[in-house]
Amino acid sequence: MKNKLFISLFWLAIGLVHAQPQPIQLPDDLRVLIQQANTNYPVLKQQQEQIRAGELRTDIARTAMKPNVSGTALYQYLNPVAQATLPVDGVNRTLQFQPNHNVNANIGVGQTIYDWGRTHASVQQAADNVQVLRRSLEISQQNLAYQVAAAYYGIGFLQRSLSVQDSVIHTAGANVQLLATRLQNGDALQYDVLTQQVRVKVAQNRKIEIQNQLERQLALLTYLTGNPSPDVSGAVKQFNLETAGNNVTMQPFVLANDAQTALAGNKDVQLAQDRVRQAETDIVVNNLAGRPNLSFSGSAGFRNGYLPEINTPKFNIAAGVSLAVPIYSGKRYQLQSQAAQLNLNASRYAVENANAQVRQSIAQLNADIRSNLTRLANLETQVLQSKKALEIANARLRNGVITNVELQSAETGVEEAELGRLNFQYQLLLNQLELKRLLGDTLVGQ
Repeated sequence: MKNKLFISLFWLAIGLVHAQPQPIQLPDDLRVLIQQANTNYPVLKQQQEQIRAGELRTDIARTAMKPNVSGTALYQYLNPVAQATLPVDGVNRTLQFQPNHNVNANIGVGQTIYDWGRTHASVQQAADNVQVLRRSLEISQQNLAYQVAAAYYGIGFLQRSLSVQDSVIHTAGANVQLLATRLQNGDALQYDVLTQQVRVKVAQNRKIEIQNQLERQLALLTYLTGNPSPDVSGAVKQFNLETAGNNVTMQPFVLANDAQTALAGNKDVQLAQDRVRQAETDIVVNNLAGRPNLSFSGSAGFRNGYLPEINTPKFNIAAGVSLAVPIYSGKRYQLQSQAAQLNLNASRYAVENANAQVRQSIAQLNADIRSNLTRLANLETQVLQSKKALEIANARLRNGVITNVELQSAETGVEEAELGRLNFQYQLLLNQLELKRLLGDTLVGQ
């Protein structure tokens, strides 16, 4: 009964839930860290700029159906030019049909009238590309939030591990003093004192290792959040059972209950589906590439070269409609369409693979959750037994009826049981975070 209550209280303390996903209750300092990461992480800024560039490309694609207005100014010197000598009023005169100095200044207008859907397809293609970029940003934000959470809870785990290690060092140090006293009284050997001192040094080295891991986690959190001094004051509290008060149990997620909804929320599955829509639009674009194009062009301006005063610029206008019809392109469009269809097929298989990977990951997590829950329950009994054994060993040590090997064994048992229980708590928490990520849950609003 005590084991079941322990596990229930633990899950309440860290805010975990039943099989159906619920919003995780995050500590306030962790929520702030995730928001800082969303604001400062360079990769997110890079992807946001890529999205803006993609949106501009969408606007660029829309301009294909808008007018094109341009101004042209031309000067050209020609020599020789066409001329002829003709009798005019009985006098032979040389007439020049083109000036040597040619000038032409005009404003031209061009616009596509109808392109059989090519512009619309290009706009949709650009919009699909933007959607893929946005989905990639969502995945990066989600992964970043879970990375921050994992680092935060890792810091709490290591801080609690340091507390356990300090307790081990304190107990071993007290035993060194006790054995030293017994050595002076002739009730112990120098070897016993040295052995216990080694025990203290080993525990101190283990503490140094944990401290190093803690500093590395803090460095990772600083990198993710951009905050040189992240607030992690509440991290260690996530491994404190004293504040729990209700029974909340956790069970492995049963995917068969609502597989469609569960898989649909996964960000990687959504990205694969977006790529399918992108590939479908690419097929449309390639199929329309060989269509005709109907366009209008016109210009108005001044130029010279008009008889009889060929050197005097005169106002002129020009307007017309053109129809361009591709006739033969060496099967280019057909081959492009085939390549686009193959890409679509590959994208559809990618969706199937993403779904399969989610199923596999959830199944593996379920196995880990079941295993960690069972081992955590078993370790609770081991912790109680090891503490009782150490109490007995210390009492026997004070009375001088215990060997050093027995004492060291009792101390090692407590350390291993405490750290093992703490490790399984941490692993279960990471399992739950990973399950939330696979189901597409966000830790905070993004």
